[in-house]
Amino acid sequence: MRSFRLSRDVTGAVNVLLIVLIAVLMVSASTVVILIYQGGQSEESSSDVVEVGQTIKVNYIGKLLDGRVFDTSLVSVANDDAAYPKTLSFAKRSNSSYVPLSFEVGAGKMISGFDAAVIGMKVGETKTVTLTPDKAYGEMDPAKLVIFQLTDSAPLLQTFTASSFKANYGVNAAQGLTVYDPFYGWEATVYEYDVQADRVTVKNVPTLNALYHIYGTGSSGWDVKVTGIDSNAGLITVQHQLDESDSDMVKGTDGASTFFVIDVDETNGTAVRNYNTELLGKSLVFTITIVSIVE
Repeated sequence: MRSFRLSRDVTGAVNVLLIVLIAVLMVSASTVVILIYQGGQSEESSSDVVEVGQTIKVNYIGKLLDGRVFDTSLVSVANDDAAYPKTLSFAKRSNSSYVPLSFEVGAGKMISGFDAAVIGMKVGETKTVTLTPDKAYGEMDPAKLVIFQLTDSAPLLQTFTASSFKANYGVNAAQGLTVYDPFYGWEATVYEYDVQADRVTVKNVPTLNALYHIYGTGSSGWDVKVTGIDSNAGLITVQHQLDESDSDMVKGTDGASTFFVIDVDETNGTAVRNYNTELLGKSLVFTITIVSIVE
């Protein structure tokens, strides 16, 4: 009886020991699996994070603070003017040219704020950043800002030499000839032509309260209204048809350079022709998506 009981006790002890060993092995195996899995996850996450020196591809939408798009890598955004209104300098390209932007992070090839924004982002991540001018394209050059009066004047009579008349109007002078002012577009006549004195006097003949388009055609430029014709003073008064809502919304050309109208001030009766590029002096909003890390 005792021998049987001892045998049974030994067998029981062995069974318990086996169960404990199996449990320990299972726990150990699970720990190893977890560690391997976590190690794999850590390595994968690290390779998906943008770091300085890597070449990456991104999609982006660049906007002004008022929401107008000035550039994008997405053809859907470029072609949709209703959902994505464009800036004055936005240039539509061929559809095939809209592809992710590739650049080396930290190489100084991008504006500083954009370069810094992508560091630490992951593949597939999208974020929106607002960059002040010092992190974007910089401040405007004050020397390229020209203030003008909203109420302006032009001479009723102008005097030219025969050669300067032709240079201005494109034809030879002749007494009584009707021409058109190259800036305002209104009619003008050769009031007097003194060949011996080489003097051509031109009389401008605008229509009172009429509108004339200046600084471009179509969507470029704007209208002025003739508000007065004073024969005694020899002056034509015009009113630029601009208000404060036109600031940053109108562009023009003076024949040599393109400019943007900014700072329309109806109270003081002034506005500014800005010959800087449109993005200088502006805070910019970028929506950036990391497409891939190339290397």
